[in-house]
Amino acid sequence: MIINKQSSSLEESLIADNYPLVSILINNYNYAQYLSQAIDSALGQTYENTEVIVVDDGSTDNSREVIKGYDNQIISVFKKNGGQASAINAGFAASKGDIICLLDADDIFLPEKAAEIVNFFNLNPDIDWAFNESAPMQSEDIMNADLKATFKEIYNNNDDILTKKIDFRSNIINAELPNFTPSTSNLCFSRKLSKKMFPLPEERGCSGLAICDAYLKLIAVGLGIGCASKKNLGIFRLHQNNLYTTQDITNKRIIYSEIFLATAYYMRAEFPLFSKLAKKLFSKAFATYLRNKNKNEISNKLIQKYFDYLSFYEKIEVSCNICYFFLKLGFKDLV
Repeated sequence: MIINKQSSSLEESLIADNYPLVSILINNYNYAQYLSQAIDSALGQTYENTEVIVVDDGSTDNSREVIKGYDNQIISVFKKNGGQASAINAGFAASKGDIICLLDADDIFLPEKAAEIVNFFNLNPDIDWAFNESAPMQSEDIMNADLKATFKEIYNNNDDILTKKIDFRSNIINAELPNFTPSTSNLCFSRKLSKKMFPLPEERGCSGLAICDAYLKLIAVGLGIGCASKKNLGIFRLHQNNLYTTQDITNKRIIYSEIFLATAYYMRAEFPLFSKLAKKLFSKAFATYLRNKNKNEISNKLIQKYFDYLSFYEKIEVSCNICYFFLKLGFKDLV
């Protein structure tokens, strides 16, 4: 396999004859207006040993027509709507890569993304994950931009940005939360680690995001050593349909409680080693849920199922933690 001459300086840093297959998994639901730019960015990588897998999670817009237009340039997966976790599961099941890179359909990869990630893995053969950052841009600015020039500007601004090798496994066991875990489109995993994490629990919740990047990155950091870089290797699209970032504080709390109730339950169920962190996440999420004005049956079931895992003394401990976090949130949202 070869790498295009567009990134010759980066090519020289890659270990000779070590060009792993990189699978880029794009998950899409009703983002037809953004999807082509995501797919084009995945296909336009300077590192050529890639496969692009696009999963449509039962879209009701013209996403499927957009995907079909790429024919055999990509691997297409069409499925019934089941939430983000089920879409990522379908993408992983269809993949063959040694390295798995996730890309939301409304985001974009810089051309050097795959090459940089391969470089992280080649220079650190004992790592199992690699995280980077993305430059935020308003959607209208992206649509009107000269993307080639924009990519170049963002990438060149990465000069002298360090990448840190991190072993946070014992911290996760001791319920410490990492501060270097970015959003979905900045997450990359070795296949070895991915096999331990997938399939993800297909708990979609009311938002469709109950099991999402929060679960993935905490499990990944708990199971393996990795590299975290502040390099912007993509573009994070800001638009009115962002399911979390554009919400008001009330809706953010509703989504937050749902995500972390699900994350805590399945973390405890699937990875008992992280039970201490699961307690912390559950206590915060339940306290937030109690503050929410909108309750739902899905969250109620997760709460009950989580408590069923606990011993009598653990229930007392968690109940005390819930009270602490409830009071910490303040009294302004009392129901």
